[in-house]
Amino acid sequence: MITTYTSYAAISRDIPGSLARVAEQPDVARETAYYLANIGNIKSVDDFMSDSRIYNYALKAHGLEDMAYAKAFIRKVMTEGVANSEAFALKLADSRYAALAETLNFEAFGAAATSFDKAQKGVVEKYQRQTLEEDAGAENPGVRLALYFERTAPSIKSGMEILADDALAEVVRTVLQLPDEVAGLGVDPQGAFIGGSIDIEGF
Repeated sequence: MITTYTSYAAISRDIPGSLARVAEQPDVARETAYYLANIGNIKSVDDFMSDSRIYNYALKAHGLEDMAYAKAFIRKVMTEGVANSEAFALKLADSRYAALAETLNFEAFGAAATSFDKAQKGVVEKYQRQTLEEDAGAENPGVRLALYFERTAPSIKSGMEILADDALAEVVRTVLQLPDEVAGLGVDPQGAFIGGSIDIEGF
């Protein structure tokens, strides 16, 4: 029987090769080709919201596929951007919304927002990585969590950030062998406990 670690190691030891195989999948190749061919025509938040394929591709790339239905919510994230410290995205505990607003930063760059490499190739790379993790998760959910943790851990700065992300919280609780009762504590005590139990700076 193949263990979670064995499956994870097989993928992680050759991430470029794994991503190349994902990129060749017909559905991934088709949606990527559409995105690259059309993202340059997206000049505003309205354009972004009205092209469902571009919209869904960008959201999946940022791990927000499940929030595609919440268009008023996403519009607010995109419209306010990230320049102002009071921007909606920056008030959310989940940093993926701010990452989306920064990648397609219409608030700061207007019609030029999609001309940057991060809005084109950068989004494609994120999409392919998300797909890799989803495919791995279909076989073994633990492998998806491990790959996700590997990708996101370097950007984690506090225990609260871990708690804000259900996947990260699950990984950390498993590693620390925390009982289910811990999840019933308040957010602040949990964040403090996690921050004091692991070397976050070492990530």
